[in-house]
Amino acid sequence: MVNMIKVLIAVFVLELIIGIAILGKNLTRALIFRTAKTKNNEGIFLEAATGALAAIISIVYYTQNKPDATILMWLGLIVFFCGGILQFIARKQLFEDKTFEERARQSLEAATTGIYSVIRHPSKTALLLMLLGICLSMGSYWSLGLLFVLFLPSVLYRISQEEELLLDEFNDRWLAYKEDTKKLIPYIL
Repeated sequence: MVNMIKVLIAVFVLELIIGIAILGKNLTRALIFRTAKTKNNEGIFLEAATGALAAIISIVYYTQNKPDATILMWLGLIVFFCGGILQFIARKQLFEDKTFEERARQSLEAATTGIYSVIRHPSKTALLLMLLGICLSMGSYWSLGLLFVLFLPSVLYRISQEEELLLDEFNDRWLAYKEDTKKLIPYIL
């Protein structure tokens, strides 16, 4: 029987190695998880709490029930891996030249090139994919439900807070960018 937790850890380590290669000289700068500073931190707290809850329930479910590995569980590992790589690509592109604060202070554009030309919040998409991958790879449908009922709304709430700030900072430029891109899923959402 395959221990999916061990496989998940191995995939995570592989992701980190690839991520270090992707980030290169920008490694330390890109790993500082800064976002647009919103008026309050409740969105961050909700996102972290609900994401952790879904991940913990997934792992506890797996350790208690020890289900046999299914195709869906292996697919979950692939989704987790893709989410991690997307996170590193998004971080590299966002922090390649300027932070949000530097962009706002210098009246520059919000990040709108590369992956940001297709979706406005690729880091959030990556986080959703990683958590979806954890839930699937552990075979926990309860945590999958939590992911969609609690975590996704908390991410959307956090996005609305960030976009409010971005609108204040970048005005019409932000509105034009917002019209041309989707929040999380290219051409859909």
